[in-house]
Amino acid sequence: MSGYTYILRCADGTLYCGWTNDLTARLAAHNSGRGAKYTRGRGPVTLVYSEMFATQSEAMRREAEIKKLTRPQKQALIDSQSGAELLTVYDADGRPCGERPRAVVHAQGLFHRVCHLWTVGVRDDVPGIWLQQRQFDRPLYPGGFDLSSTGHIDPGETPETAMLREAREEVGLMLDEADLRPGGSYRQQYTRGEGNGFDDELAFAFLTRMDGVPPFHPGSEVADMAFVPLADFAAAHDGAHGLPARRMDGSALTVPHSSLCCLHQSEWEGVRDAIEQLLA
Repeated sequence: MSGYTYILRCADGTLYCGWTNDLTARLAAHNSGRGAKYTRGRGPVTLVYSEMFATQSEAMRREAEIKKLTRPQKQALIDSQSGAELLTVYDADGRPCGERPRAVVHAQGLFHRVCHLWTVGVRDDVPGIWLQQRQFDRPLYPGGFDLSSTGHIDPGETPETAMLREAREEVGLMLDEADLRPGGSYRQQYTRGEGNGFDDELAFAFLTRMDGVPPFHPGSEVADMAFVPLADFAAAHDGAHGLPARRMDGSALTVPHSSLCCLHQSEWEGVRDAIEQLLA
């Protein structure tokens, strides 16, 4: 079982170091007064540093080492873990617990938020869904097929503003909030495709309807867009088979089941009725 060593900054500015085998749950305990005696009455806490180890014993040894450091040494350790892109991390109760570098969030499976856009419509009398094909140089799922737009919710963004930004940046769709229909939120946990890290996300789903061929203008991270009949996409959740699809230019292709990186069962079950209503 893995373990985490972590440093918190309390509301009074003091630092606390601890270890745990479930950092997301432990943050919630600290914030609700059920954590360490030291952090009670000093909340809310902010996660400012963390390391992940293969075993609990390693995490405990590292905790003992860090506790021997002076405050300047601890601050230097905190400063060493930085990154250009920051993501807000959350505790198990959904409370924000500070901003951490994206690389750390993904490597350690820290709980964060993302947004997903389901672009559905009718093309030549066939109801379906538009999937993006990821560029082949992407570190995660290169060449794979995903929902039409997905991405992280940046610090300070609402799920709606993040979704509008991602749709614009990834696939060139210029949408307004009125174009988005909420599709619920879903906790999703999975090993990252490049074999390094673990994602723990709360995905906010949104739906939009665009018939025919939408005015997609894929950005640098997207190779192409593919229209898949809704019935085939639904069947892909029940069994492995290739999906018939058409690109924006009308050319046919088969999407291999193994290349689908958008088959989250709970999310599909949550949005399915809304999609059918939107297409009615």
